[in-house]
Parts: sequence; structure tokens; C-alpha cells
Amino acid sequence: MLLRICLVFAILAGIGTIVVTQMQARKHVQAIITERENHKREEAKQLARANRAEKDLTATRQTLVTTSNTLAQTEEELNGAKQQLATAQESLNKTKTDLANATEERKKAQADLAKWESLGLQPEQIRELIADVKKKGDVIAVLEDEKKILSRNVKELQNKIDLIVGTDYVVPLPAGTKGNVVAVDPKWDFVILDIGADKEMLEGGVLMVHRNSKLVGKVRIREVLSNRSVANVLPGWRLGDIEEGDQVLY
Repeated sequence: MLLRICLVFAILAGIGTIVVTQMQARKHVQAIITERENHKREEAKQLARANRAEKDLTATRQTLVTTSNTLAQTEEELNGAKQQLATAQESLNKTKTDLANATEERKKAQADLAKWESLGLQPEQIRELIADVKKKGDVIAVLEDEKKILSRNVKELQNKIDLIVGTDYVVPLPAGTKGNVVAVDPKWDFVILDIGADKEMLEGGVLMVHRNSKLVGKVRIREVLSNRSVANVLPGWRLGDIEEGDQVLY
């Protein structure tokens, strides 16, 4: 009987040991599974970070290439504008020299005419001298027009260069400039003005828009034509809708 009791206790002790061992093994297995899952999640996070870093690197490289291309294009435009300015300046200097020579010749011809008139020349001789003076006057008029055109080209090219290289450059326009809005495109936020190169407008110039002596907004000139200008509405200065007939001032 005692042997049976001991055997029962031994069996129960063995069962208890097995149960405890299984519980400990189960905890250990669960810990391993949890650690493996955590490791997988960490690997996924690291992979996501690596993918994001690679995308950021690709985007940065593309931005760098775009910036480099823009810089190269700007330098090319600046060099082209400088070359055009040098050519226009050279033509202007030549025109000034021709104009000075023509003016001097006209003065000489006028002096000769006055001298011959005082000596009592024949009408035919005086007419020839008058014709010569008129001819030289016509040449001077043509040279004066050419000088104005070349001076305008030089001013426009210099303004273009200053816009490219000057971050704080303010485009100068003639004081007291006045004009009118002749067309409005509200979809693309630009207006057409009735003043252009004939009023010495320059690309980048800013004009105030008034209606009934009240400020409506400001516009910046984008393109200059002979007697028209295209200007963009400045968003930060929009105090109302710009309409046809509004006045622009500088």
C-alpha cells in the first residue's frame, strides 16, 4: 500500500514537472516568436527608411540637375544680352560720331551760305548751297532717329541684364507716366496697357492701377510693344478687380 502511495506521488510529481516544463517551454517559445516578429517589424522599418532615403536622394539629384540647367541657361542668356548690348553700344557710338560729323558739315555749309550771301552770289549758286544744307539736314534727321532707336535698344538690353543679375534692382520708368488699361484677362491675371516703347516702358517696370483716385492694384510689365504693354497683376497688391478704363500711373 505504501509502495502504491509513493508511486502515485512520484507520478504526480512527474506530471507536475512536465506541466511546469511545458509552461516554461511555451513561454520561451512565445518569447522567441515575439522577438522574431519584432525583428521582422524592425527590418520592415529599416527597409522603408532606406527606400525613403533613396527616393529623397533621387529627388535631390533631379533638383540639382534642374538647378544646374537653369543656371547654365541664365548664364547663356546673360552672355547673349551682354553681347547684344556691346553691339548696340558700338552702333550707337558710330551713329553719334556720324551725327556729330553731319552736324559739323551742316554748320560749315550754313556758314558758307551766309558768307556767299553777304558777297552777293548769283541765285543759282545760293540754291545749290541751300540744297546742300537741306540734304545734310535730312541726313542729320535720319541719324537722329537712328540714335533714338539705338539708345532705346541699349536701355532695354541694360535693363534686361540688370534684371538678371540684380536681386534688388528696381526698373526705372519715366516720372509722371500715365496710361490706361485697354483689356483685362481675369483668368490669367494679365492686362493690356495703351503705353509701350513709345512712352519708354521697360520690362519689369511696376505701375499703380487707379480708379476714381483710389488704388485698385499694381501690375508688372511682362512684354513691351511699340505702343502697347502686357502686364501681370501683382497678387499681393490686388485691392479690387481691375477693369478696362482704369488708369495706370508711375
